[in-house]
Amino acid sequence: MVRYYIVLWTVMLFGWITNYVCRTIVSPALPYIRDEFGVSHELAGLGLMTLMLVGYFSMQLPAGYIGDRYGRKRILVLGPVLWGTATIGTALSPTFAVASATRFLKGLAMGTYFGNDRPVIAHYTPREKMGLGQGISFSGLGIGLGLGMIVGGALVSWLGWRLAVAMAAIPSFVASLLISRVLREPETHTSGRISRAEVIKVFGIRDLWLLNGAAFCALFSLWSVLWLPTVLTERGIEIGWASTLTSLFGFASPVGLVVSGLVSDALTKRGMSLKLWLGASIALQGLFWALFGYALSAGADPWTLAVLVFGAGFWQWGLWSPLYSTIAKLVQPSVLGTAYGLNNFIGQMGGLSPWLIGWVRDVTGSFVPAYYVVGVVALVGGFLAWLTGSSPDRAGQQTGAVQPAG
Repeated sequence: MVRYYIVLWTVMLFGWITNYVCRTIVSPALPYIRDEFGVSHELAGLGLMTLMLVGYFSMQLPAGYIGDRYGRKRILVLGPVLWGTATIGTALSPTFAVASATRFLKGLAMGTYFGNDRPVIAHYTPREKMGLGQGISFSGLGIGLGLGMIVGGALVSWLGWRLAVAMAAIPSFVASLLISRVLREPETHTSGRISRAEVIKVFGIRDLWLLNGAAFCALFSLWSVLWLPTVLTERGIEIGWASTLTSLFGFASPVGLVVSGLVSDALTKRGMSLKLWLGASIALQGLFWALFGYALSAGADPWTLAVLVFGAGFWQWGLWSPLYSTIAKLVQPSVLGTAYGLNNFIGQMGGLSPWLIGWVRDVTGSFVPAYYVVGVVALVGGFLAWLTGSSPDRAGQQTGAVQPAG
């Protein structure tokens, strides 16, 4: 008989796939949307990408707190319905302003998922499998990103951007149904009681703030991928192939997350620190993005660009297993949603990168300088992760020897 936590990993993974398909479907459609509405790179990045991420990070703390206080299941069931509906709204938008508004609303809906999904995984996953469980269940982000790019690119070329975007919404409603059937409300979240002192204590944990800063740098780098189809089409690569190449970043996620989860669990069993592995993962993805910028300037062939995109994806996705395992150790289970929500609230402010990249492209006429900036920001994130290690865990130990919560 399949263990419940494995079934739960699979269902929550599927929820993330639908989340990221809806989130990234606009990327291969972006050249067509820009042409139809006549907007600049900067405005397109702001309205269709950054505004969505603003909505997303704005919901991190409220959603996590509401889940801590009133229960997670109803939020996790409702979220996919709302972001699927908002995605259909984008497809029906008569103006760029309306499209931007629906993307913002979609971000709000998507923001309900993370702060409740991660604590559910932490609650039901055995301690000795925490890194693997966090990794496998979170790999849906990359798979969804990859599918949004490669399938989205094909659908946009075949059906046009509006119908392609509308079709991307359908799996979200299936995810809601599966979650409603499978998820059991964790017992730690059914009382509706959480003290203000417990919540306030979360905001005073030094290592959590260092990890928040590291997450910002990592996500600043992650969201640069939304421009990749446009970057590659401007190099003369057809949109279908450009989307396929971009999808390698997402499809690196199962490899990166599972490998990193196994390494994290092995280090934990040996009582070793996760911070070196975490910092290296963030810094190495920055190195790959900087090399990608250099390859663009040097006129590298598509195969070289593909290797660099996959490498950046491997290290990007690999950082989340040790990060979330570490956070699970720093706080009490009753406020874990708040801690995860705070981390993702700060981290998703990195969603400013699509707007910044679009602005750099308009000002300089090139995407190359923007990817150098992305690389430097990620290196800073790696340094912040290496500074962790002084905050006591829930058992009064040090974060240098992480034992993830079960």
